Amino acid sequence: MLAREFLRLTALEALRPSALLSSNGPWPTLAGRYVSDSRIDPIDDLNPEERRPLIGVYTEGSTLSKIAQAGPQFYKGDVDLVFELSVVATYNVDGEMIVDYADTDAAIEATLGVIEEQIYHALHFGPTGALFRQMSKLPFDEWHSNVKHRSSEESIRLAARTLRARIRVKESCYDPAPAASPTDLDRLPASLKAIALQLGESTYLHELALGMARMAPVMPTRVDLDTVGITAAPQPGEADTAPVEGSADNLQG
Repeated sequence: MLAREFLRLTALEALRPSALLSSNGPWPTLAGRYVSDSRIDPIDDLNPEERRPLIGVYTEGSTLSKIAQAGPQFYKGDVDLVFELSVVATYNVDGEMIVDYADTDAAIEATLGVIEEQIYHALHFGPTGALFRQMSKLPFDEWHSNVKHRSSEESIRLAARTLRARIRVKESCYDPAPAASPTDLDRLPASLKAIALQLGESTYLHELALGMARMAPVMPTRVDLDTVGITAAPQPGEADTAPVEGSADNLQG
């Protein structure tokens, strides 16, 4: 469902607001501008002495559950929103500098703990999370923090943890019978279109939303009635009565 993708985009906007990219902050988390969408972006500017916090934002599982046994096809939707938190450093391996997870210590664990709290605060209360809250229903159904990240060879605990939130998204419905075939953002359900319009036309988030809109399905256009007729027949046993007929033309006038 498109709501899953829009939930991720609004979460990214909450943690790395597009409006702050040109000024480089102030940022909602210690990761600063290093918040990535569905991956960890390549890192080529890390100093040898630097330890850098990173956040990757992902959406994974989602479910649709029926709301009623009969009637219109309405569902409630739930999405697994995942944040991969880490602190990375550079290492010299056979004369080549590589970037990898830092070995954790008390200071790094404190950093990860603060970032986790900053994410929670940005999504629930911070001004940069306004679009996210427009997409989601609070409180979250679940919020899990997993810190069991270890290297495979030495079982050394690494500076990484995973946050997983189970989130109920607000309902969105397509226009059931548009007057004409919609284009661009008008193809989206009204609630998602409102989000897309607020992402900012100069951002790649807006381009993603526009691309999804152009590929989104649309409902069949409506066929307007030009004429309607009605016939009222008398009840059995009524004498000297005839059916009453009537019609109306040019209903669109």
